[in-house]
Amino acid sequence: MLRKILMGAAVLATSSFATFSNFPVPAAQSGEVKIVSDFTMQGDWKDLGLSAKGRFVPVQNLELYLKLPFTVVTRWEGHDADKEGMKNLTFGGRYQIISTVAAFLDVTFPTGKDAINDDGFSFYFGGQYSKDFGAVALGSEVGLTVITEGSNHKKPPMVLSLNAELDPNVSPVVTPYFGATMNIILTNPQANGHKDGETSGDVGISPYVGANIKINQMFSFDVSASFTLGDDYLAATCDDNTKTPITLSASFNASFK
Repeated sequence: MLRKILMGAAVLATSSFATFSNFPVPAAQSGEVKIVSDFTMQGDWKDLGLSAKGRFVPVQNLELYLKLPFTVVTRWEGHDADKEGMKNLTFGGRYQIISTVAAFLDVTFPTGKDAINDDGFSFYFGGQYSKDFGAVALGSEVGLTVITEGSNHKKPPMVLSLNAELDPNVSPVVTPYFGATMNIILTNPQANGHKDGETSGDVGISPYVGANIKINQMFSFDVSASFTLGDDYLAATCDDNTKTPITLSASFNASFK
């Protein structure tokens, strides 16, 4: 059971919220750094993650992105699950084609601890549409995750991700937001070149809600909550474990120009 929970969580981590932002690339020579904490719980499984994220815009319309995540605490049935360690590093890029449309590519490298990571390369690529309507801003994304076979001869399934987010413009200090990500598994996982489970067609939906609170022109912090509903593999459930996975997140953000 624990192995399948970790597999489902890995797919969600790879294909959800992968890009830095759904909204247009900022001005040239600007950037942002985030320290993010995520606490996830589902039944007898609990984990605490910490990640450093950064983006920089070296020239107009081109954004470069880096994410370095760690799992710092894991618990299974109240006991240490011994699944702590560095997770795979992600490096990506995003290009603003026109004011409302951007294209992106994220590559995740097998740099993390083998016991808690895929040991193949992960590619997440797609497009974004965003528009500020005045009272509310819309950000949306369509992406495809493809993970190569690693040295363990296992290949996770291909996943199509659809995301939409609304940011109401209610205050210059507090920006609430809410949205949802739908993950659709397109293929079955493979082991040694053979099918290793029935996941094709599985669908998972992860609604979320949060708020960004601005401290000043440079600093802000962010809080959010999300949960996942759907088929076993994507909801990280198995057997009679039907608990809904819930993730609480907080981040401290620093931007520069």
